Amino acid sequence: MKKTDTELIMDFFKGLIALFKGFLTVFCQAFKKRATLLYPEIKPEIPEAFRGKLEVSYKKCIGCGLCTKLCPAPGALQLKDTKDGKKLVFIDASRCILCGNCAYNCPKEALNMTKQYELATDTKKDLILNMEKAASNDSASQAMQNQEASI
Repeated sequence: MKKTDTELIMDFFKGLIALFKGFLTVFCQAFKKRATLLYPEIKPEIPEAFRGKLEVSYKKCIGCGLCTKLCPAPGALQLKDTKDGKKLVFIDASRCILCGNCAYNCPKEALNMTKQYELATDTKKDLILNMEKAASNDSASQAMQNQEASI
């Protein structure tokens, strides 16, 4: 079942037409306004109700455990005993689904959803928020607030 010369020529021209249609589509799209954001260079505006990375204020946390009971993601929030004998919540952001149930229902408002959305990291350990990291973050945020207040 060899193709005849006319069928081969017809197939050649069909392929050539398809190729030109593709080139025409690319050429037309090259001069249209961009539909994508210039994300890494220009950060998008974050809405007020955005649910980003979870943060804990250990000064406000009373260790009631309500957040761990309401969290639909297993293992995202855990109550652990500290050296002082107080129970505090620890966050594993790699398991968190950013639903906001814990922050919404916290009686002391110790949990807050930030506007931080860039959570990519090389190691999973960077996504676990514990007391030491929170203390360094609290001191850094207090230093920033002091600087802003002095300006």
